[in-house]
Amino acid sequence: MNLLHFRAAIFDLDGTLVLSEPAWEEAKRRALAEVGVSLPQATYDAYVGRGLRGFLTEALGEDAPDSLRQSVAARIGAEADRLLPQMHAPLPGAARAVQHLADSGLIIAVCSSSPRRHIQAALDQLALTDRISVIVSGADLPRGKPDPLPYLETLRLLDLTADAAFAVEDALPGARSAHAAGLSVVGIGAESLKPDFAAFCRQRVADYDDFLALAAPN
Repeated sequence: MNLLHFRAAIFDLDGTLVLSEPAWEEAKRRALAEVGVSLPQATYDAYVGRGLRGFLTEALGEDAPDSLRQSVAARIGAEADRLLPQMHAPLPGAARAVQHLADSGLIIAVCSSSPRRHIQAALDQLALTDRISVIVSGADLPRGKPDPLPYLETLRLLDLTADAAFAVEDALPGARSAHAAGLSVVGIGAESLKPDFAAFCRQRVADYDDFLALAAPN
């Protein structure tokens, strides 16, 4: 698999380009504490790489009123606005990898579960804003990862078929989403090397040094 044979690369954000999950988890904990909800660590872990809809259903219950869901979601977003600038950091090698692919002629997109404002802030921090042609936020869609809709929407905006692009994901819900949309998936990071990812990834790499080995001219 040579990544330069594709026309476009679609990157997840949290955990793939930036290390931001600790900030999101803390934002969720603080918002839920205000309404008297405490969750086990396993619940937070299960929603890594996914949007807030399913998480809030799990945390608040299926019968929770919409007003409560909306207020807790708004509180999580406000806490994330405050915590992300303090806590998130670029994933080592991520910006260099994106720049290499863009310099090699690939179109670059970001498909993330995060709100658009958080995606934009992270791209600004990485100095990658001018390299990104398409941004899709799962928060703007009726269904998020692991549903294929976010990646299908990204392909629609790119005006490409699935065989012309690949996705880069660190979390299982994202890998499942991209695979279901018909994309070749590159799993990145230690988590992606676990057996659960094998069925959804065409390649799996430990870090961006190994990733760039898949993007060497030949």
